[in-house]
Amino acid sequence: MKSVFVNRGKLLIGLFVMLFSTSVLAESKSSLDPTWVKEDVNWSKYTKFLVHPLEIDRVAVLRPPWAEDDPKEWTLEIEDLQAIQAMFRDAMKEVLTADGGYPLVYAPGDDVLEVEVEILAIMPWIRPGSGNTKDGMQVTTLGTGEITASVEMRDSESRELLLMIAGEKAVGEEYKEFTLQNNVANVTNMFTSFAKRLRNAMDEVHGK
Repeated sequence: MKSVFVNRGKLLIGLFVMLFSTSVLAESKSSLDPTWVKEDVNWSKYTKFLVHPLEIDRVAVLRPPWAEDDPKEWTLEIEDLQAIQAMFRDAMKEVLTADGGYPLVYAPGDDVLEVEVEILAIMPWIRPGSGNTKDGMQVTTLGTGEITASVEMRDSESRELLLMIAGEKAVGEEYKEFTLQNNVANVTNMFTSFAKRLRNAMDEVHGK
């Protein structure tokens, strides 16, 4: 029985590694590969999620190389951060719980997987608050910018770290006008893609 358990554990680990090996926060190429995965985790025991609020309290705003000499300060207003946090929460809830999925709970349990995502830095292509034009011309960019983020998954009762990821990811995959509407869509799609990958991995584990 022990060898069967170990083999199943390695199979389930493989599913989670495959989930995050191509991308974490979107479905394109990404450097957000697993930094570390605990061996022989019985992923099938987890049927619920405890998703922490998106951690953005200490996010750094970085300038792209072409704006290094910009004398103006690059900052994000608190309303922007709160909006990003709400978008993450809504995407995770909608995807993970839909169609007989996995309930989101607010207390630890032996079948609860704890998920925490932190955005460490944001590099927008255009200075926040500067509008969508430059020198009187409409700006078109490939996506909204780039983020640096980390993901931790833990057993909710023991708080044991099961999987950790850290890296950078582009926000948006297409050339579009740099507008608030397009930027919101890019961020929403990024969070939705992450939630779908997590949902798909758990569905594979549970044979759905």
